Formats: sequence, C-alpha cells, structure tokens
Amino acid sequence: MAERNKSSDRLISITDVLRAAKNIRGMIRHTPLDRSPALTALIGAEVRMKLENQQLTGSFKLRGAGNVVAHLNQDERCLGVIAPTAGNHGLALAYAGQTAGTPVTICLPHTADPAKISAMKRCGARIEFYDEIEEARQAALAIAQQTGTTFVSAYANRQMITGGGTVGLEVLSEWVDTEVILVGIGGGGLASGIATVAKAINPAIEIWAVQSEASPTFIRWKEAGEPVHVDLAESIAEGISGFIEPGTETWPIVRDRIDRILPVSESELRQAMLWMLDHHQQVVEPSGAAAVAGSIRYAGELAGRRTVAVVTGGNISGERYRSLL
Repeated sequence: MAERNKSSDRLISITDVLRAAKNIRGMIRHTPLDRSPALTALIGAEVRMKLENQQLTGSFKLRGAGNVVAHLNQDERCLGVIAPTAGNHGLALAYAGQTAGTPVTICLPHTADPAKISAMKRCGARIEFYDEIEEARQAALAIAQQTGTTFVSAYANRQMITGGGTVGLEVLSEWVDTEVILVGIGGGGLASGIATVAKAINPAIEIWAVQSEASPTFIRWKEAGEPVHVDLAESIAEGISGFIEPGTETWPIVRDRIDRILPVSESELRQAMLWMLDHHQQVVEPSGAAAVAGSIRYAGELAGRRTVAVVTGGNISGERYRSLL
C-alpha cells in the first residue's frame, strides 16, 4: 500500500498540528521544559531544554507514530504498518501499534542499537534485518506493496510531521517569549512541525536546525535552494544523518520555515552527551544531543537570546553509551 498522505500541494498548518495534539492526547507525555543553568551561563541568556528523552518510548517519535495510527481506518489497522528505521521510529510505531492492536513490522539495519531492538520486540513488533538502512527502506516498500500493509516513513508523512509539531505547541504554551529554538534535523519531520507552529504563533521566532557534519544533506540543499547531490559519511548520530529522498514532503517546509541549518561534528555530539550527563544527569543518545551541541558551538551567536534546545531522545544501550564517551 502506498504511504498514506505522503503528498499534498498544501503545506501543513498549525491547525493540522492542533488536530494531531487532539489525536494523541492520552498516549503521550507532556515532557518537561527545564531551565539549563549551565547553558544559560554559557550563552548569557535564559536557555531551557525540552526533554523529549523523557517521552514514553524515550523519544519524540511517539507523537508522530501515535498520530499515524490514529488516522488508520479499520482495514488498515488490521493489515498493519511497516517501517524502515534505525530505531526510535520503529520503537514508537511498535508501541503505538500495540496500544491500538495494529500489527507492526520493522525493517532494521544490523547496526541498530540493541537496546532499541529489545524494546521493539517487547512491544510485539516483528523485526527484519538488512545490511544497511537504504536496503531496509527498499525492502519495507516492497513488502508494503505485496501485503497491503501501510508503509510509514519516519519523516515524509503528514501525520509524522504534525505529530512532531506538538513539541512546539508545548514549548510555546509554557514559554511564549522564546526567541530561538534549536532542534536536530535528520529527515526534517520534527523540525518542520516545530517550525510550522513557531512561525504561526510568532514569525519572529527563529528555528535553527542542527545536522551532522558527516551527513549535511539539508545544509547543502538550503545553500543551493534545491535538492542537490550530497556525499554522505557514517555518523554516530543515525537520527540526524543518512539519505533523504529529494522529493520528501519536508523539504519545502525546511526551505521556507527553517531559518538556519547548522553543522556539528562527531566530537561535539559526544561532548554534548557528556554535558547532559555532567550538568543535568540525563542520558541522551547522539542524535538526541544535537541541539545541545549546537547551543554550545554557536553560543556566541545566541548571546542574549531566549533559547530552547530540544533534546530529542535517550534510547541507547549502556555498552554503546560507554564506548562513545
């Protein structure tokens, strides 16, 4: 089955995000927006962290996955959903599917974090392994066509984008004076949703998306003003790296509503993980620490500006965490 709602001539609006918030109410946790004394001192302005690593399933992805499942009709729920993922998207979809009684199949690369794999299995997901994520994506698309299951992209899906946008609703319902929001960007679903909400509430709010230097797809596209070929390298932060389809629904939103896309290095991601442990006693995965890494690297440019850093996830095994730090 083709992915539902994958394409539309209309960009998402804050009204769509408000509908998503209604759909997932009761399934998700309203996560903390905590002041960061350490980042506040470094930047010289109030900095708060949106702790989506404390979300149910350990990342923001449940917001979008819950919204996807809420939109399935009865036949689609019976047939189930399938997704290629490096981990957090699959875990969120497995949890949402289990809650709704919908079968879930996840196509994973062999390199996926064991902690995420175990959590998906506990939620009843069927797991299939492939050599790398693009092979997993192609396999998931083929299985969806053969079986009638619904293919669910982690980002090129309106329900995923609008579900992610509820993070922005929560931030601005608590701190309407926010001036800059930093958020990690991989495929662009979360950043697009947050940007849509922020620009609708106050167009002066700036959205700074943070991407791995090893995989700077949106950085290069933004510079060129259009999708162009980008050479990719492996990154410790699978959530903000990897191939992005040039036709993705997130690109027009990224192009039009995100103010800056900034690179961070692998060492800066590690530094940010350690910063979160030392200063906030929070275990955060590499992609989850991207906004914190960006806040540290670009502290001088944030000076005097009320800032939110979105900490997107904390799903990482103890062994991998120790090896990275």
